[in-house]
Amino acid sequence: MKTFIGTAVKHFVDTMSNHPLLLIHSLLPIRSRPTILLPLILGLALSLVYPSAFAAKKEPSNGHEMHEEIISNMPIVEGKLADYVNKVGQRIASNITDSKETFTFTVIDSPDINAFAIEDGYIYINRGLITYLKSEAQLAAVLAHEVGHVTANHHGRGKRARIGSSVVSNILAVLTQSRDVGEASALWGASFVSGYGREMELEADELGGRYLFQSGYDPEAMIEVISLLKDHERLEKKRAQESGKKAQTYHGLFSTHPRNDKRLREVISKSGKLPKSLNAENNITPFRVATEGMIWGKSFKPNKTPENAYQNNHLAFQVYFPKEWSHTSNANSNPLVEGNNADNNVKIKINVMARTLDTPDQFIKKQLNIPLIKKAESFIQSRLRGHTGFVPVKNGADQRIAVIYYGRRAYIFRGEIDSGGLSKTQEKQANKDILNIIRSFRPISKRSLSNQKPKTIHYVKATENTSFSRLAKHLKIGKYGEDELRIINGYYPTGEPKPGEWIKLIR
Repeated sequence: MKTFIGTAVKHFVDTMSNHPLLLIHSLLPIRSRPTILLPLILGLALSLVYPSAFAAKKEPSNGHEMHEEIISNMPIVEGKLADYVNKVGQRIASNITDSKETFTFTVIDSPDINAFAIEDGYIYINRGLITYLKSEAQLAAVLAHEVGHVTANHHGRGKRARIGSSVVSNILAVLTQSRDVGEASALWGASFVSGYGREMELEADELGGRYLFQSGYDPEAMIEVISLLKDHERLEKKRAQESGKKAQTYHGLFSTHPRNDKRLREVISKSGKLPKSLNAENNITPFRVATEGMIWGKSFKPNKTPENAYQNNHLAFQVYFPKEWSHTSNANSNPLVEGNNADNNVKIKINVMARTLDTPDQFIKKQLNIPLIKKAESFIQSRLRGHTGFVPVKNGADQRIAVIYYGRRAYIFRGEIDSGGLSKTQEKQANKDILNIIRSFRPISKRSLSNQKPKTIHYVKATENTSFSRLAKHLKIGKYGEDELRIINGYYPTGEPKPGEWIKLIR
């Protein structure tokens, strides 16, 4: 029996052999291709065959439309940290003499280490990357590098412009369906960052270094950022080796650079050297004030509920309806949720029942008393088992049915199409909408619904007795707590803070 994934991959091979996304593959280092491209290709394959309700919307055609999609669906950091990042970014932008581009700087509420840019001057940096930085100059270095990609028009070169809208739709589909910001962020890194290649990265470094110098920052801050990212990669490899897993160290930003990159140093040296009187303008104190109390790791804040989504916090799941549909819910009775299109001739009902030990296909036969369904398919989505097909109807369109097992419950989806007056094309679209709704069913992490408080960053002055080992034990921040404290304070893998030095803590 065919599976959804098998059908998706076959469809992908048949239709995507000349898709511009594959151009990225030729730009990547060979070792990076499988780990970066596989999830992106598979995700795109699935979105082509079984797009979510969001994928049915018009694909973004420019940077502004992509940005609107991103901020509508990704959790965004607001407040003093976001204001500070924008202030630093605008300082860089105001000192650019070779471009009239307007820039927008956004902080994504993700613990992952990443930063990226899209066309039309939209720059993004993950909260997780900021937690590893030590000064305003280092923050400026990251932003200046991404600004360099924009001013050099790297998105429009090498046919990358044609890649953008399809990739953004795929990544947002992953985000809205899985609710995993980290997964979406990683895909952004893979598609928009690694695809530049070594030469474009160096060009962005050179431009970024020049913008740093013109803005009064030390261009050496860019090399400092690369060093701390390499330290992070080293720790991730250590974690992976000790756990017997494959290291997931790719973060895109500066990933083409080795630790001691001679070409990078040559590029940065062209930026200029600040007078000694200005070398201290790393703005460590403003950075410390802006990042005091910022979240470390997962935020546990509920993600934004996408447009026209139904969320059940008690049962911990979400399902999405097409934009033009409406839906109602019944808190304590079946059907749990009912939805219909604008013309009220296409409907879906979602019921919930206790699951059995039978497989989902046997559940349909035994518990729903439906002995035969047409075009039956078993599938797995979000690690949940399901089965779907069509129930024959004598005088009308066959009706879609599906069962998904989640926890101790079975969720039953019944589609209804009033085919009277519908053309074949309209009936086909109606079935597609119903399947999209079924495929959009996703669990919600109960942890994200809880009131669990996240860890936060705080600064203290070291004393003569301060050591990272003792701090990690006192703060109870896990097996690798000492390593994390060392990296965020610039002392990895050895060394101790000096008395009177400001250091970061995680608590």
